[in-house]
Amino acid sequence: MLCFHFSYDSLHFLVWRESDKSLTLLAKDYEPTAIFASGVMSRGSAIAFICHDERGNIQLLQYAPSDEAARGGNRMVCRSDFYLGAQTVTINSHWCRSSLLCASANVTSSWAALQRQEGFKSYSDENKRFGVHFGTIDGGMGTIVPVSEQVFWRMTALQSIMGNALECHCSLNFRMWRLFRRTSRRGACQSMERRKGILDGSLLFRYSELPLQEQEDFASAIGSTVGLIMDNLLEIECATLIS
Repeated sequence: MLCFHFSYDSLHFLVWRESDKSLTLLAKDYEPTAIFASGVMSRGSAIAFICHDERGNIQLLQYAPSDEAARGGNRMVCRSDFYLGAQTVTINSHWCRSSLLCASANVTSSWAALQRQEGFKSYSDENKRFGVHFGTIDGGMGTIVPVSEQVFWRMTALQSIMGNALECHCSLNFRMWRLFRRTSRRGACQSMERRKGILDGSLLFRYSELPLQEQEDFASAIGSTVGLIMDNLLEIECATLIS
């Protein structure tokens, strides 16, 4: 049985051994960071740990013993980071619904019908997703959900185009605002390397509010179509719903 534990200085990944009733440390985050909340998200067999620190950052850490950055396997590897801009004290996991099941009155029967269709195996793997949701101390609410690699790169290109083309609120740059804020605590790592692997949903969902001509221009700029982008946004929105 696996479990995780967060403490003041870092995130710890532990395994419970039933044979001798003991906890064994598999890996931890060596950055001296004050963790306020943590949670687990997954897509297929890939599992990641989400942690939120005192400076309003979100980090996605993975247990990857074969990775060179893991220092022989006992270090949690940072896959992406994101500045949330708010504080939260709890992060909970939820099952990510598909758009095919989201509006179903009977999810069980709809799932049984999908199993009988051709190509169900690929859909089944994609449907095994768990995201996280959280509330902030200022009354906001947010979700983080995993997406496929194809959707991620399409949305990344769209996010880059929109970040340059759309007017920013209060002249704040979209890209700079979401950069990871380094801690000022003594002993913290001085490396300025950042892992940009999380999409900014607050920017991407402005696409659906744009005039059709602007939507077509942005879609053409990234070699896509308005319909495909809207389908991807709908799928992401359905995955964020909490039952």
